[in-house]
Amino acid sequence: MKFCPKCGGVMMPVKREGAHIVKCTRCGYEEAIKRKEEEAYKTVVKGEQKILTTKVVSRRKGLDVRKEEELEQAKDSYYELVLDQMGEYGE
Repeated sequence: MKFCPKCGGVMMPVKREGAHIVKCTRCGYEEAIKRKEEEAYKTVVKGEQKILTTKVVSRRKGLDVRKEEELEQAKDSYYELVLDQMGEYGE
């Protein structure tokens, strides 16, 4: 793996008009490389894998059904609980 000398970003191989170069993913800096060096860079993409967050999973299963009023009430209850606990311990 090669890193950009300007910004430290990852340099990825790119073919441009038959030339073999590596390009910084952050700032766009380009540098020529040899064919043997390019072989060290192998990109593997495994389909369209996506990571589902708990919010997405909850929506799909119909578990995320709390209304805005319920959320506000829960926030208020939590706030009161925190204030009570702080009062018990002195600040």
